Amino acid sequence: AAVSIDTSSGNITVDSNAGAVSIDGHTGVTVASSNSGDITLDSVADIVVDAAGGNVEFKDAGTLQLTLDMDGTSGVQILKLGVDADDLVFQQYDGSEVVRIADDRRLYFYDKGGEYIASDGTSLTLTAGAFVKASAALSASGQTTFANNVLTSGKQYVGGTLGVSGALSAASTVSGSGVGSFGSLVLD
Repeated sequence: AAVSIDTSSGNITVDSNAGAVSIDGHTGVTVASSNSGDITLDSVADIVVDAAGGNVEFKDAGTLQLTLDMDGTSGVQILKLGVDADDLVFQQYDGSEVVRIADDRRLYFYDKGGEYIASDGTSLTLTAGAFVKASAALSASGQTTFANNVLTSGKQYVGGTLGVSGALSAASTVSGSGVGSFGSLVLD
């Protein structure tokens, strides 16, 4: 039989000093705030989310925004955005953006301001608004292209300005049409 607790004003408190309080719905449980207000889970210990189905979903007004998939692939925890073209952004407490994983498969630093790391599955690209700086050894055994301060995994150095305060080592061709300044240069 169904049990209903209803009030038009005030609070409803379920208090169990003797043990745990369980809500068991065989086809699901919904805790809803249908008019206004937040739902708060407050515990003196931990708050545990245990989903035997393996997914924890976060929705906004019924639209799936984010899924934590804990059993889709063995040994892998997947954080998946639910809306196409959305970015995953990490912010500091004050709201300043630190890192953005963008829909264009790039990892941006500091408000998508020009610095990013990208890959097409073959080449790795490091892009900076001004300079890509290397303070330690920079090695290239395949093709490496520096063009307007963009580092792309490749065979040769072409164009732009390259500033290295450490060592630059290359097992294949290094050439440049821009300015190069090196702490030491090793060509094999």
